[in-house]
Amino acid sequence: MKLRSLFVFGAGIAVGVAVMKKFTEDEDDIAHGPQHASSSSPALRSISTQTQRISDRATVLSLDAIRKARETIRERLRESSYDDAAWS
Repeated sequence: MKLRSLFVFGAGIAVGVAVMKKFTEDEDDIAHGPQHASSSSPALRSISTQTQRISDRATVLSLDAIRKARETIRERLRESSYDDAAWS
């Protein structure tokens, strides 16, 4: 291998390592969340708080609905007389 080829090969490795480091570093907004202060507008903060509250309530209600549906399915399976051969 010529010395020139060795330098080109080494430069390629150096560029590859630099690109790999750039692609694998964490973005601050993703790893640590937004660092800037929230809006100073009281109306915007109020809307944001209410939106979060509504979202949390919807999550709880949807989980309750899923639990209720599962319990209904379990009760129907307990009540019905099904053929064991169909499940095997």
